[in-house]
Amino acid sequence: MSIIKQMQKNYKTISIIGLAKNAGKTVTLNYLIDNAYVENITIGITSTGRDGENSDLVTNTEKPTIFVTEGVLVATAKQALLMSDAKLEILETTDFKTAMGEVILARVKHSGNIQIAGPVNAADIKIVSDMLHDFGAEVVFVDGAIDRKASSSPLITDACVIATGAVLSRDMKKVIEKTAYTVECYQLNQVKDNIREKLKRGCSTCIIDNTGEIACLYEETGISAGKILSENIDTKTQYVYVKGAITSMLLNELSKSNYAKDFILVIDDATKIFVDLRDWNDAKKRGLKIEVLDSIKILAITLNPVSPEGYYFDSAQFLEKMQYYIKDIDIIDVIAGV
Repeated sequence: MSIIKQMQKNYKTISIIGLAKNAGKTVTLNYLIDNAYVENITIGITSTGRDGENSDLVTNTEKPTIFVTEGVLVATAKQALLMSDAKLEILETTDFKTAMGEVILARVKHSGNIQIAGPVNAADIKIVSDMLHDFGAEVVFVDGAIDRKASSSPLITDACVIATGAVLSRDMKKVIEKTAYTVECYQLNQVKDNIREKLKRGCSTCIIDNTGEIACLYEETGISAGKILSENIDTKTQYVYVKGAITSMLLNELSKSNYAKDFILVIDDATKIFVDLRDWNDAKKRGLKIEVLDSIKILAITLNPVSPEGYYFDSAQFLEKMQYYIKDIDIIDVIAGV
């Protein structure tokens, strides 16, 4: 079964995230659009930022455009719509404002290039995705803004595709290492259901002891909570929950605790992890265990062996090595189409 048919069968809304600028996110989207056209699957497209322009607005380098085929549904800002050369039928206007005007829903009548600039607010993205489904989209793709993993949050989308590539480093080993780290974070175990329900109803930063009692610490986020958490962890601590971003500083504080091996740190989901790989590995070596309230399904990893800086990897070797280190996930070279 093709990857697009698997998506259609099991998921409604899928995010496409890039591990760096020019990692191949737009090429991945074009690959999926082509596959959907071949399989006669109606898809919808929106974005948490802006994509599809001819050149990168930051680096001023040439970048691939988004080519949409007949029948594709899009949700994009008014100005982006006017700069597209695909012929479109306007379906509905919305109240969602962007820097490029209100978001408009449209259907592609004749194929062509298009720019996508959707809502930036997570709740708005969810509503717009539902609207695209209402107009007939069998699968909706949310194009994540550069290095913006938030679009893969389970609160917004059902699953994700990760785009990675040579642009991350001239050293293929480092690209694989960084990609594998992201996959590891996304595949963290979901905490037990009974604990999950308690934490969903509880406070933003808390400790659960071995009797099931919750002690709230009244910290709004985990960024500065490391010290107070460490001071309150003891032999009875089973779970430590921190809402929001998880930083290297917080992880270092918790992993240095004398009880680091005895409790589980629970976070919302993998999009909240902002930790250096070295600090992550150090925390694991000290025995710190991490679980999530909501897990994230990775449907595929796409590879772009070409960097806009002029260097490239051997495609076959890149694919083979990525498949060796990352198991049980479809890995696709979107340049070679394999």
